[in-house]
Amino acid sequence: MIKYTIKEYGTMPDNERYVVGFGLTNTENDRGAYLQCYVPIEGNETKTEAEVCQLAFSGSHDAITGCSGKLEVDPTVIGTEFIPPDM
Repeated sequence: MIKYTIKEYGTMPDNERYVVGFGLTNTENDRGAYLQCYVPIEGNETKTEAEVCQLAFSGSHDAITGCSGKLEVDPTVIGTEFIPPDM
């Protein structure tokens, strides 16, 4: 199962976009990823932070689900013990 956490929320320096950073964690293997998503400020000035986050998620759905799918299937060495060779 993938757990989504809001790791960042703010306004970009250009003052034209909100930025929402989503942390993704596969709770079964503890693999994680981070994605930044953007929402234009114009037309969304009256939205709550939660509404902006929903817009960011839905607007980046394909990228987010593609990344979360990779967390489930790609093999990784992340989190494994590394034993350096004798040199």
